[in-house]
Amino acid sequence: MRKRSLIILSFFALWLMAGCRKTEFAGIDNPAYLRVFNCLSYNVTLGNKDAPQPFLTMLIDPVLDKDGVPESAAIVGDFLDKRDTWARPYPDAVNTTLWQKEYPGSLKVLAAPILNGYDLSSWAQVPSGKHRIIFRTRPYNNTPYFSLAKNLRGISLIDTTIELQTREVYTMHVLEKDYDTKQTGLYLRNETFVKQPLSDSLVYINFYNLSSKGYFATTSKIKDGNALGTLKMEDNMNIYYSLTRLKNTALVPIPGFNNEPMGNVVRSLEPHVNPYYNFPLFADTSASRIFTGNMAQVFRFCTPGISPEGMTFSSPGQYSAIAMGDYGYVVGNTSLPYGIKADLRTGLIVSIHSGRNNPQSFATVNTLEFINDRFFLTTIQRKYAPPIY
Repeated sequence: MRKRSLIILSFFALWLMAGCRKTEFAGIDNPAYLRVFNCLSYNVTLGNKDAPQPFLTMLIDPVLDKDGVPESAAIVGDFLDKRDTWARPYPDAVNTTLWQKEYPGSLKVLAAPILNGYDLSSWAQVPSGKHRIIFRTRPYNNTPYFSLAKNLRGISLIDTTIELQTREVYTMHVLEKDYDTKQTGLYLRNETFVKQPLSDSLVYINFYNLSSKGYFATTSKIKDGNALGTLKMEDNMNIYYSLTRLKNTALVPIPGFNNEPMGNVVRSLEPHVNPYYNFPLFADTSASRIFTGNMAQVFRFCTPGISPEGMTFSSPGQYSAIAMGDYGYVVGNTSLPYGIKADLRTGLIVSIHSGRNNPQSFATVNTLEFINDRFFLTTIQRKYAPPIY
């Protein structure tokens, strides 16, 4: 009887081990790290109803048949939908949705490692070197790309060659390059934050205007229900920032951090890295040095020659603003045209259970991109100690 019990226990232990087995991935020699966003955010209208819609499949090193239709690929990023306004600093590990807001998204691929203290698990490892890359349109359904009939495998919006260097970090966008011609293009930026001596007591952010050529000149003349034109931005804007804290259900500026000049952003599709600006992690001296307290960050954009205090609305695009935090679009008594929740308590600052502190606030590195009439935020977090319960 004792021997039989041992056999049963051994079988049960093996069954548990099998049930808990981790997915194993083949290693990649000399990898590069890649994150991809579909920034084609237009909607179906009478004017573009016949245009290819922005639901894509990414094919790296594809094999084509004699008619030019893809049959296979070394790497496939399927069901690539329009990107979210906030690209989180970590992948959604429990997400099983087929449609992806980015690549790799929730796909089970070999993720990039922690590099120089930064969590790159939202980037995928891919082989370095030269690659042919194609983005094809696909139907709005749940059928994997290579299970589609060949006549449903769409058309190529992009077909080009890229070169990825070993252990470099890349952000890739599919976006509209020319508003009038609707030309689609590939934007590939080699990120540098992992190489820069950035302080862990400062929050960093850089800015891009990746709007298509001719977008502002054309749409500033179009009525879009935004009478003051604050949903648009001219091609050259100065940046001001405010740090605010929650007080009596309202956001009030922290002394010394209200409408402070931060820098400048110029519309450009050249894939160079723009300068990082910063502000203190613990700007609010009334907060503990562990948790910043509930707060939000506000960024205002003004054409040269005007400031947030002296702004006018004589023409569209002279002024726009965005708040980061879960406190709506209103700061004080001012209604802002844009808002991104980001961290629910602290906006651009990650506040999370770490060690015995719940929560603890950590500085981040951020990128804010304006593309035509939308803002998109990407947040990168640093490595932090796991929680102790």
